[in-house]
Amino acid sequence: MKENFSSSKNIVLQTIQRTKRLLTADERKRSIRIALYTLGSSLVDVAGLALAFPVLMAANDPTMVSDPGPLKMLKDFVGIETYESYMVFLATMLLLVFMIKSGITLLASYAQSRFSYDVATSLAQRQFMKYYNRGYTYFKNTNSADIANHVLNMPVFFVGGVLVSLINFLTELTVLSLIIIAIALNDFKLFAALVLVLVPCGYLIYNVTKNRLYALGQRQLKLGTLTLQRINQAIFGYVDVRLTNKENYFMNAYIREQIELNDIYKKRHVINLIPTRALEAVGVLGILVIFIYAFYANPRDGSVFEFVTMFAAASTRVLPSLNRCLAAVMGIKSQVFALEVLEEGELPTKIEKTEIHRLPFEDKIEFRDLSFGFQDSGRRALQSITFTVKKGEKIGIIGESGSGKTTLMNLLLRFLQEEEGGIFIDGRKLERNDVASWRAKIGYVQQQVFLIDDTLRQNIAFGEHRDEIDEERLLQAVDQASLTEFLKGLPAGLDTQVGEMGARLSGGQRQRIGIARSLYYQSSVLIFDEATSALDSETENMITESLQSLQADMTVFVVAHRITTLRNCDRILELKDGRLVNVWTYPELIHEKMLK
Repeated sequence: MKENFSSSKNIVLQTIQRTKRLLTADERKRSIRIALYTLGSSLVDVAGLALAFPVLMAANDPTMVSDPGPLKMLKDFVGIETYESYMVFLATMLLLVFMIKSGITLLASYAQSRFSYDVATSLAQRQFMKYYNRGYTYFKNTNSADIANHVLNMPVFFVGGVLVSLINFLTELTVLSLIIIAIALNDFKLFAALVLVLVPCGYLIYNVTKNRLYALGQRQLKLGTLTLQRINQAIFGYVDVRLTNKENYFMNAYIREQIELNDIYKKRHVINLIPTRALEAVGVLGILVIFIYAFYANPRDGSVFEFVTMFAAASTRVLPSLNRCLAAVMGIKSQVFALEVLEEGELPTKIEKTEIHRLPFEDKIEFRDLSFGFQDSGRRALQSITFTVKKGEKIGIIGESGSGKTTLMNLLLRFLQEEEGGIFIDGRKLERNDVASWRAKIGYVQQQVFLIDDTLRQNIAFGEHRDEIDEERLLQAVDQASLTEFLKGLPAGLDTQVGEMGARLSGGQRQRIGIARSLYYQSSVLIFDEATSALDSETENMITESLQSLQADMTVFVVAHRITTLRNCDRILELKDGRLVNVWTYPELIHEKMLK
């Protein structure tokens, strides 16, 4: 069940537990190593600063070099006689220490960044598969901007705002604890003063800002999807937007939401500055209070003023660590929405490779008592559909809108799963583990053929790298899809760019590319789903003739409104209200229509 941080009593422990569940076993091991690297870097940073103090004090007080102590012991060990030469040596060593410290810090930062964005890549891949595994119905019922936002942005937001902040918090807290323990062992009064001044103030700062950050994060999630949705509408609706002169409507809708999103970024930026500024003021206030108390209580007591100096010196190291701890927790709070999105649903722990096994299709496809209903519908889309298609037959499917034509094809494509009955290939029922193998035999040409913004070659050999394409098979598919003459008129031939969604091609050309794609992949079954309904009669005839010239053993299903599209079909099935009501030959159907 998704947890909510708005009422959380221990945000860090919750984040650790939830992040652990989200990462793979290997990523969890790497996160521990990265935390140790970061901790080591922080300790080296503290050690470097600690080493700088005695050197600076020795530069101000030469007796620290001559009096017994660590500096005197080191001077005797290296054998340097004069004070001046020894100070040059110390300054050189200090420079070397800081160079090494900077190198270690840089390497630790690189390791952290590499790990973090490796995790972001892994999560993006797993997010992609999570949504793809939800199936056809989910994609039909979910706004594409939601999916795009969750896949593109949430892994990066989680890594930048939650994972890195969590690692930084734990390492900085460790360093801060070591500093505080060292102060407590050396001077308990100083330790008590720091705790009494800084801890309540830090707790107050966090409680003032935490719920505001959570609310801003939730609103950012929603606006991120809305702005992406507005951009998609403006791009894909360009023609309609221009024709209706509604540019300002879509632009203003986008700008209005983008302004609010940018306002959230501004507010978060200001809120994230609060710990730094507030803790600085608190540190100065603590020094001032102690100073005033010392001045009025016993103005001649030098030890009190020495204590003030020690408090100020300790604060300069403790405050930055405490500030980084608060900033990390606030970062988690502001970006926790990304963690909640990633937790929603089952996130695959690994990407399974699609296995395609041998699935013979030599004789027939049988639809036996096929029934299906959508969850949000009160009736069944298909009821007890039974018919058989021999291999090599061309089957037409007609019916009014809502009769079940497309649903039937989606069952054949295995985008939907029948509730009753089944589809049998050569007498063997199609099971869930047969889906990829069966789809490998199917070519599918829709009314809007999906084309990528690439060359004709890459659109026909869809999803194959250039060096993997079988050129001989490609040219054969082009010829069978009646694209040869079209290509002769193109200077770049198969390397011609088609534009986004095939914008540079006509409807008929896009349909024939869809046919060529099916032929290239040597599909045994070709489905035409309303593929010619938006074409003119001449182009429709060309597509119909292309279908007629296909291999004799290719099984073809043609879903159509226009009767003339079905003239080369062996049989024509008529659906009505989800039932198979008639089986016609083309002459019989024409005769029936003429009588009506």
